[in-house]
Parts: sequence; structure tokens; C-alpha cells
Amino acid sequence: GFMGELFGAFDELTKKYNIYKVETIGDAYIAGCAEAPLTSENVPINVVLFGLDMVIAVTQWSDKLGEEPVSCRVGIQHGECIGGLVGIEMQRYHLFGKLVKELDILESTGMEGMVQISSACKAAVELSMEEEGFQGVQFET
Repeated sequence: GFMGELFGAFDELTKKYNIYKVETIGDAYIAGCAEAPLTSENVPINVVLFGLDMVIAVTQWSDKLGEEPVSCRVGIQHGECIGGLVGIEMQRYHLFGKLVKELDILESTGMEGMVQISSACKAAVELSMEEEGFQGVQFET
């Protein structure tokens, strides 16, 4: 189905940006960077670039389909959360905490075809870019 095609494209993007896919719930694709062993490095800008490429992938897929336009909303938060295995017979890795609730709000209130980031994500990206030698880069939240 079409969700399998889109999520397959997102899975390929996880490899490009070193992103960890946590889970999918319905039409939600939950992924991000973390400390080892989930991802080899925690680079906030990679999550933002991943989100932007998700929007592009959906647009390209929709254009190829040639029917009713399809778009997506992406929300990105930065901070700490708790993760762990849930279940006995069908174990799944799941995230918990304030970050997850904030992430849900960012995604659900975002504009279609756009990536909405939190102020914490903005600050983390700007700091990361400064550390890499990029000066004066600013983002709107």
C-alpha cells in the first residue's frame, strides 16, 4: 500500500542522515537521533534535514501518483525522553515523557508540507552549527 511505499522511502532517508526509526503508529513515523547505540552520533541538524527530505519525498511520491495531492506535516523536538521495550510477546521500543507529548503537538499543529521545530530544537541546531564554524545562521520557529 501507499503507506508502505512512503515509509520505505523514509527508511532510506534514515540511512542517509543516521536517524533511528523508533516506530510507526498509524500514519505517524517516529524517528530521531540519540546517543549510542541507537545512532552513532547525535546531530540535531540531521533530524531537521531528515524532516525536510520527508516532505520532499511525500511531494515527489504524490506527483508520481498523479491523483489527489498528498502532503505531510513534520514536527521536531529536542530534549530528553525515556525509551524502553514494551510488551512480553510482541516487544516494541517505545518513547515516553514530556518530549513525546510536545512532539505530537508540533506535528499536529504544523502546516501541511512544512517542518515545524521547537525552540529547543532551534537552539540545538544553531549551537551545533556554531560549533562547526557556521556563524550567524538563524532559523524561524
